[in-house]
Amino acid sequence: MPQPENPARLDDLTQGEHMLLWAFRALAIGARDCRLIHRQFDEACGPAGAQALAALGVFVRELALTGRRKITLAAPGSLRITRDEQLILALFAAAQAEDYARLEAHLAWLLAGEPRPPFAAAACLTAQALGMNGYVLRLPQVEAPANIGRQQITQLRPLPARGERVERRS
Repeated sequence: MPQPENPARLDDLTQGEHMLLWAFRALAIGARDCRLIHRQFDEACGPAGAQALAALGVFVRELALTGRRKITLAAPGSLRITRDEQLILALFAAAQAEDYARLEAHLAWLLAGEPRPPFAAAACLTAQALGMNGYVLRLPQVEAPANIGRQQITQLRPLPARGERVERRS
């Protein structure tokens, strides 16, 4: 069965993505002591489960404290996935794939500012613990636009100042 390129529902996710997003939502609403999530990470990641979940908790807490934009999360248990949640999954997938340039770009967008050290470290620890135990986080597939012809490119120039003469180019 082919996997969706950009899942928009919780049931379109892999088991690792589902577990990560479920825990992220729970931590975001303050359910740090949820036994189900702790047990799930312990069973999935063995001895690294507690550390992976703690690192995810640091990520969520720091995002709440230092992020400069409002992050939209669906309610725990909801099957729908928001755009911000898709970005969060892509961020952790980049960490698991060791694609640090993509990780930093996703962090900058998510935070609306310069990423600080705890974010990348926490994302990498969580993602690697999942990956080492067979829980793959998929990188979204982004295709470059097909051969763009010259006629499709629009060049934007600044508007002339009031009273300034405009030269027309052919």
